[in-house]
Amino acid sequence: MLRNNIKILLVVFVTTIACFSAKAQGGSIGFQATISEYDGDLNGNQHHFYQFSKPKLGGAIVLQQYISPSFNLVEKASYNSMEYRTSDGLSGFKANHIALNLKLRYKFNNGYIIKEDAGIAPFLTAGLGAALINSEQDTELSSAKISDNKVAANVAFGAGITFQLNERVGLEVANTINAPLYDSWDGQNTGNNDLYLQHSAGLVFKLRKATDTDKDGVADKKDKCKDTPSNVSVDSQGCAFDMDRDGVADYKDDCPNEAGLALYKGCPDKDNDGIADKDDRCPDVYGTNRFFGCPDSDNDGVEDKLDKCPNQAGIDTFKGCPDTDGDGVEDALDKCTDTAKGTQVDETGCPRDTDGDTIVDKDDECPTLAGTKSNNGCPEIKPEVKQLFNKALQGIQFETGSAVIKKTSYPIMNAISKVMVDNASYKLLISGHTDNVGSDETNMTLSKNRADAVAKYLITQGIDPLRISSFGFGETKPVDVNTSVAGRTRNRRVEFKVEFLK
Repeated sequence: MLRNNIKILLVVFVTTIACFSAKAQGGSIGFQATISEYDGDLNGNQHHFYQFSKPKLGGAIVLQQYISPSFNLVEKASYNSMEYRTSDGLSGFKANHIALNLKLRYKFNNGYIIKEDAGIAPFLTAGLGAALINSEQDTELSSAKISDNKVAANVAFGAGITFQLNERVGLEVANTINAPLYDSWDGQNTGNNDLYLQHSAGLVFKLRKATDTDKDGVADKKDKCKDTPSNVSVDSQGCAFDMDRDGVADYKDDCPNEAGLALYKGCPDKDNDGIADKDDRCPDVYGTNRFFGCPDSDNDGVEDKLDKCPNQAGIDTFKGCPDTDGDGVEDALDKCTDTAKGTQVDETGCPRDTDGDTIVDKDDECPTLAGTKSNNGCPEIKPEVKQLFNKALQGIQFETGSAVIKKTSYPIMNAISKVMVDNASYKLLISGHTDNVGSDETNMTLSKNRADAVAKYLITQGIDPLRISSFGFGETKPVDVNTSVAGRTRNRRVEFKVEFLK
């Protein structure tokens, strides 16, 4: 009756645990062949194992559930058969054991000692359970055989190795010492509780492939990085390798062999200029983006290595050297570094004096003709020319009320023509004036016609028309009163003024 109950209990145990393991992530089931060796009172508790006296074949079912990288929960149901007789042949026994054990397995392939996916994985086991012992003792002195059935607590501990054949199947070999807390199943009750060593070998099958959300080959239960791309190499914890230990996974790291910053995709920036060394043309010197990490110390927009004056802000035109007054001559060659803006300068950076008369062009009304300061840089009019022009004021005469020049005026105009020929830089301004006799309009027309008549005469003498200009002012610019004959005579005149061709 007891044996039947134990069998029923065994069936329920195996069925229940198998169902649980099948649903559990990382569960497995193993089927083993076993051979057991006796160690007890009859052999003097000498622990002489591996002698295999009259070995009997048994079997076991082993169920496992994953707890952590280092531990599995193990449920083992085994049937063990033993036979032993003393060397003198006087005493002996036969026994069958059905053992149910709940154990913890410590795995050396935990990622700390060896890799979790190692092909050879040693382990240790220890646990408690119950054993149904059915034994039969006999002696040569008596033909009577004594049978015994007993359920006893069982302590088990052992060691073994799993050889992983593929992702789902492994070969497992182990040795387990079982110590039922019962001492008389060998017919003796004179010493310590009897032991037996169980040798086992068999196949273990993973009941359900562990969930691997990111398909990186590491089950979710062990995966600390569940979003790793499936084509990325990962470590035993499911995280992408980071060879330079900079916190940037190698598959995201543009510089996987150099510790860097996430900001620069894992690349370093030794000079802290905000440009990763791999893109920095000057990785050891603080620089700017504009020059790909190379410096511009004076911030003038010219890279230091091309800047002739790297510590002075300058301009591109002079390779980074300054032109303080902006006159187009760099300071190193400029003898007048404070020239006013807009001033034309010579090659020394000083205000230009084209005609060399010591009057700079900007103040020189005749910049191409050497002159005097008193005449604003233009040449002084010769005294004889001034005298001639004064003589011409009254010396050029016209027919009354008309612009016809009297022949007596020709000598003076011929003399003026010669002055123009001898002084090629002269430009002559001719202005006609009248007294107040007659209407304003008539006088304006008359004065203009008389000035034009003089201009035409000079042109007939070979003077370039571009060097002569004529104007009429009528009675608007008198030089004397119009209340006397002498005054009106002086107001009727032709004036000559010299300008210089630029």
